[in-house]
Amino acid sequence: MKRINLVKKLIKKSLEESLARIDPTGKIKLSEFSVVPPSDLIIQGLLGGLHLVGFAIGDGPELIMALDFNNSSAAVLSHILKLKKNEILEVCDVKELMESLFKEVGNIIAGQFAGRLSNFLGEGLLPSVPFLISSATQFERVLYCLGDGMRLPVFAGVIEGETGDRIEVYIIPSPDFIKEIENNPSLIRELSDENSPFRRGEHGH
Repeated sequence: MKRINLVKKLIKKSLEESLARIDPTGKIKLSEFSVVPPSDLIIQGLLGGLHLVGFAIGDGPELIMALDFNNSSAAVLSHILKLKKNEILEVCDVKELMESLFKEVGNIIAGQFAGRLSNFLGEGLLPSVPFLISSATQFERVLYCLGDGMRLPVFAGVIEGETGDRIEVYIIPSPDFIKEIENNPSLIRELSDENSPFRRGEHGH
């Protein structure tokens, strides 16, 4: 459990710093962050389907990031993309527009997240092109692609806008990524240090 807590701190801090770079005004922030079993998402997929935009991060891949935009609106997406209202209103095909916004916002979040992780780890990590996860079966394939199937932890967060819009984010590390954190003494010291930025930035979740 200790190593999962270390990975949780690293992922949470990287995500918080990513959002701060995307929106320095602080209107978009990480409001919740926890560890959930992969079975929760599989059940969700079986009951109501999944509508996730996914990204593989690093070679292997090291992690999978998946974003759920079901509870978000054009307002929060356009804020992240720095779009003006009339640029959205001029588009005729709303469905096509929203799908495009989902992918673009996903690219921005995944790109910043990969960059922050790269800085902490001292190695280059890049996100893949976006792909869709639309069923429990596809999500199970993602888990087994990472190497340890149902035993992998899923780090679940909520990115919230000032109007209550929510983008749910799920980050799943590979076993190799977890071992890499475990075998990095300097990073473990930083993550474990009460006075480090990793600890000072924590708040409750």
